[in-house]
Amino acid sequence: MGTRMDKVLLIAGYGGHAGFAYTVGHYLAERGIELDILVPRGYSWVRERMMRLGRVIEMTLPRKPAEPIYRGLPRWIQALKESIRVCRNKYTVVFASGSNFSIPPSLTCMLAGSMILTIEDVARFTERSRAVSTLYRLGAKVFLHWEEQLNLYGKGIVSGPVYEPPLYEPRDEGYILVSTGTFGHRTLFDTISRLGLKRVVMQTGDVDPEPYRRGHPEWVVFQYTSDIHRWIAGASLVVTHYPGTTALTARLAYGKPVVMVYSPRHTLAAPRGDSSKLAEKLNAVYLEEVDPARLAEAIEEARGMKAPRYSNGGEYIAEYILRLGSKH
Repeated sequence: MGTRMDKVLLIAGYGGHAGFAYTVGHYLAERGIELDILVPRGYSWVRERMMRLGRVIEMTLPRKPAEPIYRGLPRWIQALKESIRVCRNKYTVVFASGSNFSIPPSLTCMLAGSMILTIEDVARFTERSRAVSTLYRLGAKVFLHWEEQLNLYGKGIVSGPVYEPPLYEPRDEGYILVSTGTFGHRTLFDTISRLGLKRVVMQTGDVDPEPYRRGHPEWVVFQYTSDIHRWIAGASLVVTHYPGTTALTARLAYGKPVVMVYSPRHTLAAPRGDSSKLAEKLNAVYLEEVDPARLAEAIEEARGMKAPRYSNGGEYIAEYILRLGSKH
């Protein structure tokens, strides 16, 4: 089979990595590019989102969140086997959104002759992420959200911040959205519960939502959704975790006031000390620790801060991929 010049492979992990892949895929699909999209098996909400863009292929996730590497060895082998089958399609371009999920198919497709593109995390200013650094050393081109990240990747390509484009018109329905990704943030949820707020929408991830439903029957509480945009678009303000890309979507796509709270369960996602730099870029409030008084003050402070404006780096990357395709 020859190289497929009309098709691009997107490798989407979970959480923020899936958001980067979705954004680039959105702009490619707008331009008529046919997409195959790899998603981790078992993450149904990721699959549902990506089905809007192209043909979804499920694959084994080598390493689960926060899991020691040795426990996933059989899954690494399985992921490599599955990657071989996928890469037989001989894609001209593969866009890998980062995380360990990207490594087996990226390496396999690279050996099959594909050009590998990847992207560093938006919250990294002082240290590289392991997966992206590995691909970079093996010859992948790395896109960067910020000029400062050129200190990490001298041959990186600055695209601008990649954030999911809005799916709905922004509006204010009077609730605060609390969303902390796959891992959740029990301390933050408990603190929010003590503020006496009447209108809250809470996405808990892998934290049990039932105590919050029972304690606040007037709230909307759920674990996961394939349409977080719906809730961001209607929020008055968004409280989310650092590091994570919900803050990026809320602030840059919808112009919502944002409070970011440090999450000890996301320690591998970005250096803790880079938090203030990201908050500055987003003109958002950052809290290292949460207690009711600090959180209440942060919410009021965030309401008065104007959202910055950036061109979407996902569109830049899509155009870059189109140029590569035309050369082939």
